[in-house]
Amino acid sequence: MEWLIYSMLCFFFLLLLLFIGVPVAFSLSFVSLVAMYLLWGFDGLMTVASTAYSTNANFLLIAIPLFIFMGECVAISGVGADAFKVIDAWFGRLPGGLAITAVGCCTIFGAVTGFAPATTSALGPAIIPELLKRKYDKALGLGAIAGGSGLAVIIPPSIPMVIYGFLAEVSIGRLFYGGLFPGLLVALIFGFYIMGRVMMNPSLAPRDAQAAPPFLEKIKKSLYILPFFGLIFLVLGTIWGGVAAPSEAAAMGAVGSIVLLVYYKRLTWGVFKQILLATVRVNCMVMYILIGGILFTQILVELGFAKNLTEFVISLDVSKWVIFVIMQVLVLIGGCFLDPASLLFISIPIFLPIIKTLGFDLYWFGVLTVINIGIAPITPPVGVVLYVLKGVSPPEISLQDIMLGSAPYWLLYLIGMLPVVFFPELVTWLPSLIIQ
Repeated sequence: MEWLIYSMLCFFFLLLLLFIGVPVAFSLSFVSLVAMYLLWGFDGLMTVASTAYSTNANFLLIAIPLFIFMGECVAISGVGADAFKVIDAWFGRLPGGLAITAVGCCTIFGAVTGFAPATTSALGPAIIPELLKRKYDKALGLGAIAGGSGLAVIIPPSIPMVIYGFLAEVSIGRLFYGGLFPGLLVALIFGFYIMGRVMMNPSLAPRDAQAAPPFLEKIKKSLYILPFFGLIFLVLGTIWGGVAAPSEAAAMGAVGSIVLLVYYKRLTWGVFKQILLATVRVNCMVMYILIGGILFTQILVELGFAKNLTEFVISLDVSKWVIFVIMQVLVLIGGCFLDPASLLFISIPIFLPIIKTLGFDLYWFGVLTVINIGIAPITPPVGVVLYVLKGVSPPEISLQDIMLGSAPYWLLYLIGMLPVVFFPELVTWLPSLIIQ
C-alpha cells in the first residue's frame, strides 16, 4: 500500500497549496519537483526540461495559442455588437428575446473564441446596456450571458477539446464533430428555459413596443456580419472538409481574424500589441499548467497510482455507470475550485485508464466531460466568467446579481448532459458519417 500512501501525500500537499492560494501551475510544479527529487535525485530534475521542451514542441498544441489569438481578435473587433444587433433583429420579439439573443450570440462566438472569458468580455458591453434599457430582470439577462459564455467551452473549436484530445491521444477533429450537436442542444435548452420563465412571469422581460424591423432590413444587417461567419467556416470548414488539421485550421483562422480586424477598421499597432500581450498571457498560463500537469502525472505513474487505482475500481462490485457518475461528480466539484484547463490536466490522466478498461467510448466521454466543465467558469468561488462579467458591467449591477442569474444554468448544463448519456449517437453519429 506504499503507492497509496505516497500518492495521497502528493494530493494532500497539492490541495494544501491550492487552498492557501498558490496558483494551480505553481502548485503542480512544486509538488512534482519535490517528488522527483525524492524519487530520482538531481537526475530526476532533468525530466522537467525534457517535458517542458517536448510539450511546447507538440504540433497539436500549436492550436491553443492560435485559437486564443483568434478569440482576442474577434473580441476586440467590435463584431460582438454587430452580431448582437443581427440576432436581436431576428429573435428579439420572442418571450425573453433579448436574453435568448444573448445565448445565441454566445453560441456563435463560441465557434470562434473557444474561451469563455473572451466571449463574456466581447458581448457583455454590447448586451448589458440593452438589458437595463429594456428593463429586463437583471438575474435573467445576466444569467443568459454568463451561462451562454460557458458554451464557448463546448462549441467547436474548443480549447478544452484540444487539451482533452492531446491528453487522451484521440482525434481533435472527431471531438469537434462530436461536440457540435451536444453544444447546440445545450443552447436550445437555455433558450427554452428563458422562454418558459418569461411566459410564466412576463414582468421578467417586458415586450419591446418598437415594431419589428422589416425583413429586408434584417437581411441587410445579416449581410454585414457575413465576414464573421466566413471566419467560422474558414476554421471548421477546413477541418471538417479534410483540408486542414486543427492546428493548420487554427493558423488560417488567426490570419482570417486579422483580416476581420482590417474589414471592421479596428486594426492599429496599439490594438495588435494588446492582442499579442493578451494571447501570450493566456497561453503561458495554459502551457504552464499543462507542463505541471504532465509532471504530476509522471509522478503518479511512477508511484503506480493510476495502475493500482484502475485495478481497485475494476474490482469493485458496482455497475460501471456508478463509477462514471462518480467521475462526473468529481469533475463538477472540481469545477468550483479550478479553471477548465487545470481540471482537465489533473483529472483526465487519472480517469483515462479506468475509462478504457470499462469500455466507454473516449470521444463520448470527452464530450460529456467538456459539457460538465462548461459549468466551471460560472461557479463560485473561482468562476472567472462571473468576475469578467462584473468587470464589464455598470456599477448598479452587483456580483450577487450575476451569481443569482447564473445559478440555474448549473442545472441546465447537467440536464443537457442527459440526452448525450442516453443517446451516445449525438456524439458518435456525425464523426462516423463524415470521417471514414
